[in-house]
Amino acid sequence: MQGTHILAECRTYSNTIYTHVHAFAQLILPLQGMMSLETELYQLELNDQQLFFLPPNCPHTFYARNHNQFLVLDVPPHLYLAEDMTRIDGGVYQRLDERWAALRFLMLTEVGDKSAATQPLTHLFHYAYRLLVTDATPRSIRYLQEHFHEPVPLQELAALEGYNLTYYCVWFKKITGLTPHAYLQKLRLSQAKNLLSQTDLSILQIAQQVGYEQQASLTRLFQIHEKMAPSTYRQKSRNSAKTWPKIG
Repeated sequence: MQGTHILAECRTYSNTIYTHVHAFAQLILPLQGMMSLETELYQLELNDQQLFFLPPNCPHTFYARNHNQFLVLDVPPHLYLAEDMTRIDGGVYQRLDERWAALRFLMLTEVGDKSAATQPLTHLFHYAYRLLVTDATPRSIRYLQEHFHEPVPLQELAALEGYNLTYYCVWFKKITGLTPHAYLQKLRLSQAKNLLSQTDLSILQIAQQVGYEQQASLTRLFQIHEKMAPSTYRQKSRNSAKTWPKIG
């Protein structure tokens, strides 16, 4: 992506699995078919009744199935606030309600059968952005994101949404693609990665900062998800930082 305007176009994707990251945000509006999409915090099967907003610098893995088409907006950094992107780290998944269906239609009309980068698209995205930020995160998920380093009773999370415990677990899996426990683990893993890469805290200190009493718990989490020890991850991330080209 280049330039200072939103680039919008209809895209199709293959069944080849890709993993990458880019410095711009993306608004993904499925038109037909299905895309498997995974970020740090979501594992989703996107269809034409859903949408996903991918924040900048968010690693993601994706592939599509069968015949598919997606309206995709590549959004340059000056059109969103960094603090908002921090709050919705991992992305925003929403069902397509009447507002979003109307927005998708207007954006698709603007694009037509070719890519577009026009002022009307920018205006439409500004409205969409307000919806994303306002509706971005359910209360219990926001609570988890803010208190992942503490014990979080499942009953307390369910109460925040006004659901009974059984329905809450089903609802949570539908929203995020993960169980509450798996989501909590991913939050802790993500923060531990940041601390390993950016600080000189000991492994035990990092484990305690993300919610574990014992270093062994964090080590086990890394072995399961990263297939390596936290100390190995720290070394690899710092070696990569020395060779990674600067963006901007």
